[in-house]
Amino acid sequence: MKENIYKYAIYTVLTLTFGFSLFLITADNVSPFTTQATMHRAVANIAPEVSGVVTSVNVKNGENVHKGDVLFTIDPDAYQLAVRQAQAELQQAKEAFAAKRQELNAAEQTFAQRQFEASNAEQKLTRYTALRRKGLSTQQELDDIKLSARVAERAVHVAQADMQRLQAELANEDTNAAIALAEAKLDTAELNLAHTHVIAQTDGTISNLQLQTGTYINQGSVAMFLVSENASWLSADFNEKGVAYLQPGQHVRISFDALPGQVFDGEIINQDRAIFDAANPSNQLSTVSNDNRWIREQQKIRTRIHVDNANPALISGSRASVIVENGNAVLDIVGACWIKLVALFRYIY
Repeated sequence: MKENIYKYAIYTVLTLTFGFSLFLITADNVSPFTTQATMHRAVANIAPEVSGVVTSVNVKNGENVHKGDVLFTIDPDAYQLAVRQAQAELQQAKEAFAAKRQELNAAEQTFAQRQFEASNAEQKLTRYTALRRKGLSTQQELDDIKLSARVAERAVHVAQADMQRLQAELANEDTNAAIALAEAKLDTAELNLAHTHVIAQTDGTISNLQLQTGTYINQGSVAMFLVSENASWLSADFNEKGVAYLQPGQHVRISFDALPGQVFDGEIINQDRAIFDAANPSNQLSTVSNDNRWIREQQKIRTRIHVDNANPALISGSRASVIVENGNAVLDIVGACWIKLVALFRYIY
C-alpha cells in the first residue's frame, strides 16, 4: 500500500512538473506571461515659473485638488516692483512718442517755411536777373541773390529730410518699437507676478509634498507631484518570443500583488517600438561585450496595457502579473486558471 502511495505521489509530482514546464514554454511562445508589470498613473511635476521665498503652502500631502486651486504662493514684492517699473517705462515711451509727434509737427512747419523762403528767393532772383539785363542792378547784387536762392533751396532739402525721418519713425503708432518693447516688458512683469501663485493645471492628488513656508525655491525646481487618478495604465515587460501576440487590442488577465485573489481584465494599448541599447549610445563608439554563455538572457518588450475597472486603491508603482490570451479555448482556460492561482498565491507571498 505504501509503495502505491509513493508511486502515485511521484507520478503526481512528475506530472505537475512536466505540466508546469510545458506551460512555461507555451507561455513564452503562444500565451505570453510576465510577473514584471507595474501600474502607472499620470504624474505632473509641480514647479514654479519664478524664483522666490514661499509665503504660504495651501495644500497637504495626499489632498485631492482641482484644476485652478492655488497650491502655494511666492513672495510677490519684487515682482510687483517690476510691474510698476515696467508701467513707468511704458509711460515714458508713450511720452517720448508724443514728443516725437510734436517734433514732427515742428519739422513740417519748418519745411513749409523753408519752401516759402525758397519761393521768395527764386522770385527775387528772377526780378534781379531782369534788372541786370536792363543795367538797373550791379553784378554783385545779382550774385548775392543767386547765392541766397541756392541757400534757400538747400534749406528746403534739409527740412524735408528731417521731416521724412520723423515720419518714418512715426509711420505707425501701434508698432512703435519703443512702445512695443515697453508693453512686452510690462506683459512679462505681470505674467511673472501672476506666477507667484502656483496653480494646479489639472485635477489630482498631492504627493511627496515637502515644501515649507519660508523656503527659497528656484524657478523650475520641483516642489511636489500631482498624481492624476483618472489616467492610469499598466507597463508590462514580456519576452520577445511572444511578440506576435503582443498586439493592440489583445485581451489580457491581470493579478495585482496589492489585491490578492482578484483577477482583472484588460487589453494591450500599444508597445514601445524601440529599446535603449547601452552598448551603442548615440554619437559614441559602440561598446562590445564578450559573452561566452551558450544561452543568453532573453530581450524584453515593453507593452502598455489598459486595465478595465482598475481599483482606485492601486498606487503608481503597484506590481502585477499578466498573461495574454491566445484565442485558443483550451490555452485560455489554462491561462485563466494560472493567473487565478498566482492571485491566490499573493495571500501567502
